[in-house]
Amino acid sequence: MITSDEYNGVCVITVEADLAGEQSAAVRKAVEKTIDDRHIVSFAIDLQRCPFIDSEGLETLLWVKRRCDELFGMMKVVNPDEHCRKIFEITRLSSRFDIEQDLTVALKGMR
Repeated sequence: MITSDEYNGVCVITVEADLAGEQSAAVRKAVEKTIDDRHIVSFAIDLQRCPFIDSEGLETLLWVKRRCDELFGMMKVVNPDEHCRKIFEITRLSSRFDIEQDLTVALKGMR
């Protein structure tokens, strides 16, 4: 399940299942809809309730980062559990993402 909320001009997308397949497509759709409808270009992707990310999920996160960069926005990954954090490290993507453990901290300084 994917939910989204807005906090001070930042869209927080919460992933509450594996970030794979349909969930990856739902994240992309939510990002495009937010950009088109609300003109928000900064995103915090909350993975606290996401137990697993596959290659499609990683590709989706990279896509969100590219979209934010293109539109001069920001993107942060928030609350990844230990398993997801290891996936970021093994794939060496931890250096590509700004990863925060706390949503409040992540939202500070974002526009």
